[in-house]
Amino acid sequence: MATYDTGSLTMVSIGLLSRSQLFAALSPRTQRHIAEKGLLAEYAPGSDLYHQGDPPTPLFILQSGRVKLYRQSKDKCQILALPVPGDCLGAESLSTGTSSPYSATALTPVSAVCLPPDVLHSLLDEQPDFQEAFLRLITERLKQFVTLVHDLAFRDVTSRLATVLILRAEVEGRHFDDGIIFDRLLSQQEFADMVGTAREVVYRTFKKFEDDGLVRMSRSTILIRDLEALRSIALLEAR
Repeated sequence: MATYDTGSLTMVSIGLLSRSQLFAALSPRTQRHIAEKGLLAEYAPGSDLYHQGDPPTPLFILQSGRVKLYRQSKDKCQILALPVPGDCLGAESLSTGTSSPYSATALTPVSAVCLPPDVLHSLLDEQPDFQEAFLRLITERLKQFVTLVHDLAFRDVTSRLATVLILRAEVEGRHFDDGIIFDRLLSQQEFADMVGTAREVVYRTFKKFEDDGLVRMSRSTILIRDLEALRSIALLEAR
């Protein structure tokens, strides 16, 4: 079994886990079991939580910070998702014993509750409510990845980039003077990796969005100035 670099480890409390929807749906008994067996892992920006091809990974319950999930093939990269605090990641291949289908890397300082594979097996064997919640979690992630495949196959770059910006504005945006603002997090190359195109194409698409008054970008933030116009682009550009 692989050894994961989980940084500085401490025990966790039930209160620490309360922001996770997965945890909130469980019985008090199962919650106590997770709190007793879980460990709090800290990661610096750029640190890997796990790698594509690793044996079945722990389940991570993200407490703070941001992580990118991505799949690599030679010199090509596809960013799959950017989980937010409260989300879970990892452990997709636990039931089959196959290798992890993607990598996870910290974009910012990250704190996450780690449930190692042996703890997960125990929970799945002994706690029926966790088994049901875990199945829902894996099903939701599968639906997310199916949507990504659909968008890559049937939408053009302009639509895909608009969709990414809309989702981030809805999930993590904060109201600002003239729009909705959120942390940029990604380089232009990483945005290209997320929408499945070249960096130069993403640059030109962002420039058009800025020229049209839809967004304003800085080194650290993205301001959405016209969310409804971006929604229209996301719909109209679909092939």
